[in-house]
Amino acid sequence: MSGTNYYKNSSVPHVANLLTSILIHNPEIAKIKLDPRKQVVKISFYVKNISQKIKPLKEHLQQLLETYYYLSDIKVTVSSFEFQQLEYFTIIEFQRDVISFSEKEISLIIALLKEDFDATLVIDEDGLLLMDDPTLHEELVSYLLDNAKTGIELIALRDEGRVVVFNN
Repeated sequence: MSGTNYYKNSSVPHVANLLTSILIHNPEIAKIKLDPRKQVVKISFYVKNISQKIKPLKEHLQQLLETYYYLSDIKVTVSSFEFQQLEYFTIIEFQRDVISFSEKEISLIIALLKEDFDATLVIDEDGLLLMDDPTLHEELVSYLLDNAKTGIELIALRDEGRVVVFNN
């Protein structure tokens, strides 16, 4: 049997801790997936009752992030939004390369979504177990992002107030 031995890879706990920490600290995030082969992180949000047209919203969000990248002098290779409309809600997936991704950008995206979608952003009320020190959390996420260069694809999602992490 060939392939990566997940249990012997010392990066797995770091990546699982990273994904868990991001979900616990940000109850607005429904799911997060790290694809180390492509060096891309995919973050999903759920939004209820979008009445606006999706294309202008997508372009608006992308333009705001590009402005942030320019002003912060951040080099980005992947940054995109995908919208999937379902019957009762819409899934917004944000894809971003891991190299220069940060906790500040996660906070910015959440603030933009809250501003654009007002109260319709689905938030996990059971997941409101925030860390006392936001600076410590930001440093932890930065450290874990730096160490997330493993060959293992992990996904973290919310399930009835819990965070579940599994490999794909």
